[in-house]
Amino acid sequence: MKKFALMLGLLSLVGLSACGTNDSNVGGDVGGDGNKPTGDPVVNVYMPSPAGLQKSIEKGFEDANPGIDMVVTSGTTGELLAKIESEKANPVCDVLILASWSDGMSALSNPDLSLYAYEPENSDKIAASFKEDSHKIYGTSASAVGVIYNTDNVKLDDLKGKDWGDFASWDSKTHPMAIPDPTLSGAAKDFVAGIVSHFGEEEGWKIMNGWASDGLTNGGKNGPAMTSVVSGENDLIIGGVDYNVYEEKKKGSPVDIYYPTSGTVVNARPAMILSSSKHLENAKKVMDYLCSDEGQKNVADAYLLPGRTDVSADSSRSSLKDIPQLENLDWTDMAANGTDIATKLVNAIKNNK
Repeated sequence: MKKFALMLGLLSLVGLSACGTNDSNVGGDVGGDGNKPTGDPVVNVYMPSPAGLQKSIEKGFEDANPGIDMVVTSGTTGELLAKIESEKANPVCDVLILASWSDGMSALSNPDLSLYAYEPENSDKIAASFKEDSHKIYGTSASAVGVIYNTDNVKLDDLKGKDWGDFASWDSKTHPMAIPDPTLSGAAKDFVAGIVSHFGEEEGWKIMNGWASDGLTNGGKNGPAMTSVVSGENDLIIGGVDYNVYEEKKKGSPVDIYYPTSGTVVNARPAMILSSSKHLENAKKVMDYLCSDEGQKNVADAYLLPGRTDVSADSSRSSLKDIPQLENLDWTDMAANGTDIATKLVNAIKNNK
């Protein structure tokens, strides 16, 4: 302590303390899960799976920005939002990435979650539908949902020509099917909200109640739901995220994906800077990296759809232009009602057991 006091005195004598520096890149509270000491040049990023993308973004960012430590906190969209809420009195997160575009839109109007407006480098190349005018959220990656099936138990010819409503008479006793829990999976929540938005309240619920009556089960989070198809426990997953399929196919797993005839929900995964960020300049660098050539290549390598229109998806997966999409989706309405729709469907599944 004496040495520390002496040092402060010497700095004061030579006038350094009067010069002032902008230390927004450095310091602040303990980052991430508390394993970074105060004062580290750090940026805390909360993001969902896939784990491979988390690792490549962390490594790529740190290589591109020597001396800045990216601390990644992983979780589902719901888990990450709950963590931010629990840390409200002492905010930790600098950059938040979600797996649900509707949750990103909800964040824009959430009085407890203020977002910082910033235009990252290359953000002009992000697809128009993956950003909005406030410059606060950017879909730097995207996924699509579809019908994931076990190719040992179901053939593509069994699915061709089918639309979402046809799976209300699929016969789940013979060919079990599940849906990722839409109260846990942001992509699944946006999917069921999209069904109601596209088909209308009456027809949308007729379709989803039909799935429940046919024996649709709750598959839990996206990972366990995917595992259940790989193992053959379920023959189908309704509304499963597509990047999981391509990861499993690379391993040789007997899975593939089918997009029903009316189309599906393509879900941009929004990235945003929180106004409470204690490392604002570093947070800006993260957004720049996410929109960079390398950041977008990391997205493609993880079998997600790149947010930039000039970056191609991995050649082994369907590109954005090749995926049929449900038309006239009202994302504002989906953001407002998605949680209620998800909860209602989960209860319908439970009541039809």
